[in-house]
Amino acid sequence: MSLAISALIPVVLLVLAAGRILVGNRRQSNRWTGLGNPFTQILLVLGLAKLCRVPRITDDVLSPALQRVTGVANLMTLSGMTFGTLSAIPVLAFSSYITGRNLSAKVQVSAAGIIVAAMSVTYLRSPMAHQAVPFLQNHFAVTGAVAAYWIVFIAPLTISTLVGFAYTVRELSWVRRGPFARALAGVAATYFLGFTYCAVNVVNLVLKYTGTDSFLFRHSEPIENSLGLASLAAAGFSAATYAWHNLRDRLHRYRLLRLRGHTWLAARSASPEVVLDRTYRFRPTRRACWSAARSAQAAYRLRMELADHEHQTAKQSVVA
Repeated sequence: MSLAISALIPVVLLVLAAGRILVGNRRQSNRWTGLGNPFTQILLVLGLAKLCRVPRITDDVLSPALQRVTGVANLMTLSGMTFGTLSAIPVLAFSSYITGRNLSAKVQVSAAGIIVAAMSVTYLRSPMAHQAVPFLQNHFAVTGAVAAYWIVFIAPLTISTLVGFAYTVRELSWVRRGPFARALAGVAATYFLGFTYCAVNVVNLVLKYTGTDSFLFRHSEPIENSLGLASLAAAGFSAATYAWHNLRDRLHRYRLLRLRGHTWLAARSASPEVVLDRTYRFRPTRRACWSAARSAQAAYRLRMELADHEHQTAKQSVVA
């Protein structure tokens, strides 16, 4: 059962990412759902990270096989952790994206190259590359080489969550009210809890390195688990708020298109001069209306063209 669950999670994430990429390709634009979208990138990178950490497969089969070929232990663990660290890039890009900024592809690729190189170099210089273990953090004392690897692993996530928090709080101070403000507040809380999680890990690493005993050191696992669950809850709240707001608006547009779609088509035929775009095609079926309601474009055309048609009809009646 645990193996099935461990394998199911990355499959779900990767299927969602693949679906968004395919939709983006069909629309010939990757802005909203394609590979260039930060949320798609997050799903893809986290799916790959989790795929590298399916214990009975990666630890018992793949890592030993790779070690026999390369001489380096725990390569699947290194791969999973590297993908996890790479998630810092789309996490930062997501905060930039929702606040009107743009993290260029060149910057993202450069950052990814630096992270992969730093993770690989610090790992190969540590004793973790020479002894096969199921969990790296439980089997190696925090020496200088080990600490360097963990710092490279945690630092990008810490920076991206802190910067993302600053971005969203600044945006929230401008928006203040409404569903978008509530969604932003959830994102800001997610970033803050994620940063706190990373900060706790950094402090715990320092305590291990110095051999200092403290309350945080003794209770680090439940604290980290609580922060992780809280950040997931905040992200869920933000996603649910955003999804419900979009779904509500889409339902309103769908009802409008279903209610007045036939009238709109008749008006377009009766008054061709009111048509904003003659290449635009609309069918008043349930499926077509639901697809058209994805954006406000069809509802906007309907209102404008019907209003123009009714205005012209009224003028003609007065003249007659």
